Amino acid sequence: MFQSNKQHLQPGEYSLNQFLAMGTILFLIVLSKLMPYLLPKFGWEIPVDQSWSYFWNFSPMLPLAVVTGATLSLRRAVLLTTVTYLAGDLGIWLVTGHRDWAFFPTSPFIYLAVWLIVFTGTAGARWMNDQDLLLRSLRNLISGFVGATLFFLITNFAVWALGSGATYPHNLGGLSECYTMAVPFYRNSLFAMAIYVPLLTALFQMIVPSSEKISVVELGQTPPT
Repeated sequence: MFQSNKQHLQPGEYSLNQFLAMGTILFLIVLSKLMPYLLPKFGWEIPVDQSWSYFWNFSPMLPLAVVTGATLSLRRAVLLTTVTYLAGDLGIWLVTGHRDWAFFPTSPFIYLAVWLIVFTGTAGARWMNDQDLLLRSLRNLISGFVGATLFFLITNFAVWALGSGATYPHNLGGLSECYTMAVPFYRNSLFAMAIYVPLLTALFQMIVPSSEKISVVELGQTPPT
């Protein structure tokens, strides 16, 4: 389906079907990030200060970072993930009219954590480069859970240190409270990894051209003979 006319494509080049499929996936991922900000326009009010009011952090955005890191070259994975994440943030600003809802003091740490998640995907591919879909999904899930934990630790440390909509005492008690309050978001991130990582792994295996995927040579392994 996605490999039609591949004999006319240069290495790393996408067919029209592949390009449209990838664009659709990225659009839906950005839309999922905007959903809690779009729903109030249809009468569903979501209190942003109540973690139980919506499945915050249950999004394919972080799973995308893992799967791109495990599938594409590190440079392209970082670029694709950053552009997609940034599109989501700009969309929040556009939809709500609040720049501070999209970009805040901890934003650099959020992007740093996202890039680290990309790297966990790449590191997982280095650890186990297997073309079997089940094994690739399992590998990416492990990388995803590690990445979600890093995201939780880094971003909430930044919230505690810098403040971003909440202020905690700058002591161990305040740090502990900050992490405790963020546990529901962390839980949702883990659920998102469990659902979206296998799905995106399967989709990327179908869509991404073979010449675009990480090769054993890129991973520093000896190619099969």
